[in-house]
Amino acid sequence: MHFTRRAVSPRASFVFDRHVGTINSSLSRRPRISECPEEEEEEEELYLFGSGGDVDVEEMRQPMQEAIPEIILEEEEDDNDHLVMSVARPVRVHFAVDVENLQSHQSVYVVGSPDVLGAWEAKRAMPLVQDPDRNYSMRWKGSIMSDVDQLKFRYFIGYNLMSDQGEKLIVDKWEAFLHPRSTLCSAESRNGECRVDRVDLFGYYAGRKCVSDGWLQHSDENQILLRLHGNALKFYKTSKERKNCRVKMTPLDVRFKAPPSGHISFSYGEDEEDEEEDPNNASNKCTHSATHVAVLSDPRPKFYDQEETGVVFNNNKDYLVFRTHCLAAEFLAFYIEIFSEERKRIGACYALPSALQDASGIIHLPFINSSGRPIGQVSIEYLCVRALTRLDEPQLMDQTYCRHWKKRNALEVGHRGAGNSYTKFAMARENTIHSLNTAAKNGADYVEFDVQLTKDRIAVIYHDFHVLVSVARRDGHALPPPTMTREQLDSSNLDFHELPVKDLKLSQLKLLMLDHLSFPQKKENVKKLVEVLEEEDDFKPFPTLVEALTKVDPDVGFNVEVKYPMMQNNGEHECDHYFERNLFVDIILADVLKHAANRRIMFSSFDPDICSMVATKQNKYPVLFLCVGETQRYTPFQDQRTSTSMTAVNFAVGADLLGVNFNSEDLLKDPMPVKKANEFGMVTFVWGEDLDKKENINYFKKELGVDGVIYDRIGEEERRRNVFIVEREQKRALLSCSGASTPQRAPSPSPVSSENNNTSPPLSAKLTRNTQSDSALLEENEDDEVEGLADKLNITGFQSAPMVSIK
Repeated sequence: MHFTRRAVSPRASFVFDRHVGTINSSLSRRPRISECPEEEEEEEELYLFGSGGDVDVEEMRQPMQEAIPEIILEEEEDDNDHLVMSVARPVRVHFAVDVENLQSHQSVYVVGSPDVLGAWEAKRAMPLVQDPDRNYSMRWKGSIMSDVDQLKFRYFIGYNLMSDQGEKLIVDKWEAFLHPRSTLCSAESRNGECRVDRVDLFGYYAGRKCVSDGWLQHSDENQILLRLHGNALKFYKTSKERKNCRVKMTPLDVRFKAPPSGHISFSYGEDEEDEEEDPNNASNKCTHSATHVAVLSDPRPKFYDQEETGVVFNNNKDYLVFRTHCLAAEFLAFYIEIFSEERKRIGACYALPSALQDASGIIHLPFINSSGRPIGQVSIEYLCVRALTRLDEPQLMDQTYCRHWKKRNALEVGHRGAGNSYTKFAMARENTIHSLNTAAKNGADYVEFDVQLTKDRIAVIYHDFHVLVSVARRDGHALPPPTMTREQLDSSNLDFHELPVKDLKLSQLKLLMLDHLSFPQKKENVKKLVEVLEEEDDFKPFPTLVEALTKVDPDVGFNVEVKYPMMQNNGEHECDHYFERNLFVDIILADVLKHAANRRIMFSSFDPDICSMVATKQNKYPVLFLCVGETQRYTPFQDQRTSTSMTAVNFAVGADLLGVNFNSEDLLKDPMPVKKANEFGMVTFVWGEDLDKKENINYFKKELGVDGVIYDRIGEEERRRNVFIVEREQKRALLSCSGASTPQRAPSPSPVSSENNNTSPPLSAKLTRNTQSDSALLEENEDDEVEGLADKLNITGFQSAPMVSIK
């Protein structure tokens, strides 16, 4: 064997040199845990940033030449337009990973770029085998033959459930790093074997930890959420107050005989049907997972396994969420047990499939004691999250941004594009293509806008759930003249009628003469309504989400607020009889996943259930929970999860979201929720009318250190530039100064990005950029290479200053 010399990028050289240590360790037969954070960070800095010349790279390469097989460049390109290199002879690639706290029904899988690893499709992933050695019982192993030089892969934890079509693999937890693990077979192989003594640690890579919950990938896969809060437990005998009762929920398939712990035991024995032998053994046909619980009122609100006697619940104090996955929701029931503070069972009841027919709702179930006497009632809210079925292709695991967030100065987000035009007189009409592009031109990093559905189920951009339709009286003119003053309009023969957006088709919305719902209180805005009757499409209200994705400047990211009506504390519903949540979310997600291309995307919503759905239905984009908190300015919602900013943080942690978007009004009174979110490694944004003042923006950016601010009229008072454009120009300048060629492959994660429960959305669609060099420069994947060059060239001001200075 001989080594064919080739040009390598700095990052590629680093990977090569790092693996020298790996093979040296293999000579001593000592397994190497490759995810030690300190070790990885030190090695990366050693090569990229220099260490005083102590390392002779050429000398380190010399012992490797006999062990490296010849590599051949194939005339084939992968999904990232990078050349695929093959080795002259296939090598055996070994996988070994240590996984802690694995349940007995769970297994470990590896998915990756080659077809033998599923080509990034979870359903086709390769299962690993548990090490038979008791000393390494948490280690899982496997191997494949590969003729590809660079192999990328991820590990995930899964389990099988039964459906009518047979067994189906469910993704429980998976490594959600921005970049998957990578191995260079030409550098790591020895005698046809690669990664022989490499042992990975699940969820740790390049000094970072990043594990995410799975998503719904099968068409018949469902996630069921059951919630207990408020005055959920009621006992008919009120003479004795019961505190610290415990609740346990056990799922069961009503077609199969439940285990002994899954039925109510009466003193008069079993029924005849129970005594019959069940030909369908439930243990062999499990259609549902175990039920996990999260206590949102607890300082650690993440899901965990239930105890035998359940979890403590006190009325008007605790908030419990139970979660189960299933493949046959129409047959899923729950056996609910109530225990005393002393852990003795008080009573039990069933939540049968007939009670859970709708996608969401609340049920009131009487529970009985062991003698069959009803002793109380439990009230349960439920939500059924169904899989996204509007996509032609499966969701793959090669690229994800749901947990990546690059730490930088706070992003600045244009509220409704260039700002609220109906109550704050922004220069462009809010939530139009023109307004979004105006914000982009003014230097917005992201634009925020609201999305809802029309009657014909088209996702459109509009803020309010209702519109005002102007109708001429019988004795009046059809339309007022465009020069009519406000006083003339007040005395005109026009009536204004409020209609829900959901009751109008897109064609009707575009034809009708409409105004913002704030008109009755803000009549000075009516002139905007009638000034121009014939406008270009980009200036008109109700652009579709697809139009925005394809017509707005691709450099600006989208903060898509999924607008769903909620019940308010005053007893009024924002919009009754709305679309079913699953249908509503699926339409919006399908539009984004099909048309977003490389645009940066994040989702947000005031409805906690919508946030849970968006995060559970897809594995690519991050989700922020929009929080009202304690407010005197807005009408609060009834949902307890929105009542305080602290509760919002706990919900976001339990739901595995990226972070929280706080109300500025609440944070100005108490900034502690931001600190609490930071402790959980969450991303923090802030919105609100207080951001009209520059001093408040500076307070949130510089003192609280939030990750993003959303405000009106961005870039109007002072000029600014989109941070992603600035960074791209800096990268191009750095590469030009160094004489290095544009990187042509995606290396391992950057040492400056944070991936502990954080994510950076993908780059915008290449509507105006077609060159390979530009697209490579745009990728945040290359940050490690660029910053290494910056250090070597003594270039300052990277990431913050709009100009590059060279000393």
